[in-house]
Amino acid sequence: MKKLALAVLMAVCCISTATYALNLNDSFKELDKDSNGTLSESEASEDALLHDNFSQIDTNQDGQISFSEFQLFVQ
Repeated sequence: MKKLALAVLMAVCCISTATYALNLNDSFKELDKDSNGTLSESEASEDALLHDNFSQIDTNQDGQISFSEFQLFVQ
């Protein structure tokens, strides 16, 4: 019984993680209006939290938020 409960718990965690990753990817793609794989300050301005923290999220200071920078901020 304990093995079954553990297996179910692990499956739920895996599904939750995959769903979170898909939702994060979908959110990024929705903001990335020109589909170039990065968010400009203009694109980020559609989300107040991203816009207000743009310079902190843009860790390499290239004027764009990459998906990896976006992921780090959201976590």
